[in-house]
Amino acid sequence: MKDKILSRVAMGICGSMGTLAELKIPQVILKPAIEAYSLGFGVNRSEIQEPTDGYACFGDFFARSLKDGVRSICPDDDAFISPCDGTIAAVDSIESAGHSEDSTTFLVKGFDYSINQLVGNDVGNLFSGGGGMVIYLHPRDYHRVHVPAGAVLRQVRHIAGSRFPVAPWAEKRVSGIFQRNERMVFHFELGKGTLVLIMVAAFGVGHIVTPFAPPKGGHTSAVRFFDAPIPLNRGDELGAFRLGSTVVMLWTEQLLSLSPAAVSGTIRFGEKLGVITQNNAVE
Repeated sequence: MKDKILSRVAMGICGSMGTLAELKIPQVILKPAIEAYSLGFGVNRSEIQEPTDGYACFGDFFARSLKDGVRSICPDDDAFISPCDGTIAAVDSIESAGHSEDSTTFLVKGFDYSINQLVGNDVGNLFSGGGGMVIYLHPRDYHRVHVPAGAVLRQVRHIAGSRFPVAPWAEKRVSGIFQRNERMVFHFELGKGTLVLIMVAAFGVGHIVTPFAPPKGGHTSAVRFFDAPIPLNRGDELGAFRLGSTVVMLWTEQLLSLSPAAVSGTIRFGEKLGVITQNNAVE
């Protein structure tokens, strides 16, 4: 009951914040607000490709582009890169505790996430023996998300849900937060392996923007299948958060070999997290 009340309150506040983030605001007000936000959260303004006439709204600033060359994408043919800026919040294996699809889980900070519930599809056993990673995007971070390795995009699923905050403190208060919040789920094939990348909405997020989204209206769930799978290159842009959130990645057994350093800490888009061990993906 408590969680339901919190969810309704959060959704109401988030709706207001999302609306405010999209309001067209005069530059005389918006520019000082952006400067104050940048100073308060430590945004590196020197990296940003700012419009010559300024941002139209705060949401545009949050989904800002970077200047050419400020992120270096690892050139190694077999590289698996970070899809975004952020902090690695969890890395773990995906285990199956039984014969049912819903018994396949991914452990994040003491909570076992059902793979089926997380991705919105009965694919749990496919990921048994694989692994997963959670990347938290701080309010100061660049908030566009990119393809971590050459692959083909098979489907994209939008899952309606709540918008609880996803900061580390919130995970301790709302169990199963990533499978309860609204999210966009991208299904990729990399050679013989499968990778799922999930953009998880959060408190205050106006919406997740992606050209691959299924048709949807309001807070409804939908799926978009690509009859002709779309080949994408490492580093191609997938979408953007209009405010802040989290990225979750799940992969099948023996698809990836993570580097020892890719278990915690701050990362930036383009940095190498590991290698594709079944390296016959589209490049």
